[in-house]
Amino acid sequence: MKITITLRGSLLKFFNGERERQVEVPDGCTAEEALKTVGIDWTKIKNFGFVAINGQRVMIYDKLKEGDELKAYPKISGG
Repeated sequence: MKITITLRGSLLKFFNGERERQVEVPDGCTAEEALKTVGIDWTKIKNFGFVAINGQRVMIYDKLKEGDELKAYPKISGG
């Protein structure tokens, strides 16, 4: 199935500065599996924050459907 993966903030470096990519992933894959198909292992990224599917914040293990947009956000710090 085809989905769009969009990276935000400091995560853009994993797409060489590109904001988004359309990718082919297996049917019923999770957000985590989709990120791994493009070479992103969120467990090894110190500043990885959270993911959203179609604008809704979700768990990394939630499943995707055809045409979904998966967004990955870095941790945000402030002071």
